[in-house]
Amino acid sequence: MNIVSTGQLRAQSISIQVSTRIRCNGGCRCCISRITPNADGIDEKIQLCDIDEDVRKGLSYATRIGATHAILTGKAEPTQEDYLYIYQLLEECHGVWGLIADMHTNGFLLQPGKSKYTLDQLKASGLDMITFSVFHHRPEIHREITGLKVDFENLIREAVHLGLLVRCSLVLTRNGVGAFDDVLRYIKYFGNLGAHMVVVRELWLPEFRAGKFNQEVYEWNHRNFIRLDDIANRFHQLAMMAHKTVAWETYPVYELAPLPWGAKVFGMEGCFDDPEHGVNITFARCEENDRGPVLKSIVHKPNGHGYRNWDSNANILY
Repeated sequence: MNIVSTGQLRAQSISIQVSTRIRCNGGCRCCISRITPNADGIDEKIQLCDIDEDVRKGLSYATRIGATHAILTGKAEPTQEDYLYIYQLLEECHGVWGLIADMHTNGFLLQPGKSKYTLDQLKASGLDMITFSVFHHRPEIHREITGLKVDFENLIREAVHLGLLVRCSLVLTRNGVGAFDDVLRYIKYFGNLGAHMVVVRELWLPEFRAGKFNQEVYEWNHRNFIRLDDIANRFHQLAMMAHKTVAWETYPVYELAPLPWGAKVFGMEGCFDDPEHGVNITFARCEENDRGPVLKSIVHKPNGHGYRNWDSNANILY
């Protein structure tokens, strides 16, 4: 029996870095991993997580401090790893520990004919939700930023049909979606495809940069940076104008309870093709994860240890 901690430290989720791989099948111009210290090198021997020992230790720790979700992710695209290994991880997280299993993915290898992965087998292995990294609702702009041609329309429709909770992850950039009106159009577009959630993220500009990092990505992020608070505040203003403006009638937004670390949450509904559909909208930045007693996510690494964030192995939990 797992006994949940009543102490000060709590966690919403555990993020499992599925391998030490740092070379991705995508070429995102704003890649977080390439400006994480010492993550811009060359993959040598790829280390996977030890499911029987280390992952179980991490899941036990996470559930004891209240985690409800397990997220499969990495410094590279997680579907580059062997599909049987990923299926086993999902079975452990969902089937054994009863956590809601999520995977963060660029979606490329989930397209028919691209790999041995299928959405229905991921679902059968325990996947409950899937988070697609999508930089723009126009495919050509998404491809310009990532180098990947991905048919998100069919992927999202299939995932929804399978009963998965679908979230779209949007990183604000001047070259992609940066204006408030474009964010609203993005939510409307993917909401009409059936997406249930949109998380709006800020480009990462690390304050502490010990070790090697990619200067080109770092400079691109500075040039394309959009303040997350500016967009979140516009959502708040729109929500306060409910039933008073044409803008609100087009994009009916209302404010929900914030997350434990203070991030604003909104709902949008009543404007989609399906009149019963609604989209949950949250806001996130990397630095939120290691501040305060409630962690957004424990980071479990292939070395068997858990941390409060991705870029500092000094900030260790177990």
